Amino acid sequence: MAIKLGAAVVVAFALYYLCAASLIGQVAAQSGEATYYTPPYTPSACYGYDSPPSNGLFAAASPDIYQNGAACGTYYTITCTGATSGQPDACTGTPTVTVEIIDLCPGCSEPGFDLSETAFTQISYESVGRININYN
Repeated sequence: MAIKLGAAVVVAFALYYLCAASLIGQVAAQSGEATYYTPPYTPSACYGYDSPPSNGLFAAASPDIYQNGAACGTYYTITCTGATSGQPDACTGTPTVTVEIIDLCPGCSEPGFDLSETAFTQISYESVGRININYN
């Protein structure tokens, strides 16, 4: 009886793990677009005239991501996947950056981000201007 119960627990745990892993994979990355903006970065919709993060890695989010301020302070990992114009070599050798949402970008494509100049140039080049991304 103990052996059968132990095997049942192992099977139940394995099924739980597989279900959880499949759900994580479904929400892991979404696609969108990113642009960049330059100083001044204040005021921001999230923090008014408070200074933005000193590391320069922050962004404004499109309304669907911003969700009336619910995204303020949330971190997103942004990965450059190429230029929207099809320009080759749009991504740098470090195509991923993590940013904090500090502002709303009402003019951004949905879903999309307006990255700080520092964040954008970590994953792409200013001359590219608009890139396709994956984010989570």
